[in-house]
Amino acid sequence: MQPEKKRQRQIQLSRLQAMSKEQKNQEELALYKQLFVSEEWQHAKSIGVTLSGAAEVNTQPIIEQAKLENKEILIPKTLPKWQMVFKELTDETKLVKSKFGILEPDNRDNFSKSNIDLILVPGLGFATDSHFRLGFGGGYYDRFLSDYRGETVSLVLSVQRFERAVWPVEAHDIKIKKLLNSEA
Repeated sequence: MQPEKKRQRQIQLSRLQAMSKEQKNQEELALYKQLFVSEEWQHAKSIGVTLSGAAEVNTQPIIEQAKLENKEILIPKTLPKWQMVFKELTDETKLVKSKFGILEPDNRDNFSKSNIDLILVPGLGFATDSHFRLGFGGGYYDRFLSDYRGETVSLVLSVQRFERAVWPVEAHDIKIKKLLNSEA
């Protein structure tokens, strides 16, 4: 792992944790509004989304909106060797804490990558000029997205937005197709 990326991740986590609750809520509302009217959301029948941690954009309102619109909601599960799959989130889905402390689905069936219309890709930092992201350090999303052909969107809070990457961009890093920026 690149020491500079690791250092930048720590900086970004601190910046996210330092955001006031009011500012974060205001920016999240602006991001949800943009997302729900976006072409990518409108055309998607299936949405891949994480169950967010405290410092991240809260994904619960996104999951609720997807339910209201009868979209299939898919959440990631990490596997050995830095692999990841998506599984359907239903009222019957049992969630268990992963080794990263993240809730993950315990269902049996994986959802086919080719049937996922839209993936909301999390991250710590996003470069608006190139659409590269600073992830959390496992490379799970980059590996998964390397042959994914659907839409990718990231919701970017003001403290996550950079004009250009201030972290090293590596050959295996995958660009996000669309960044939605909070204007709050």
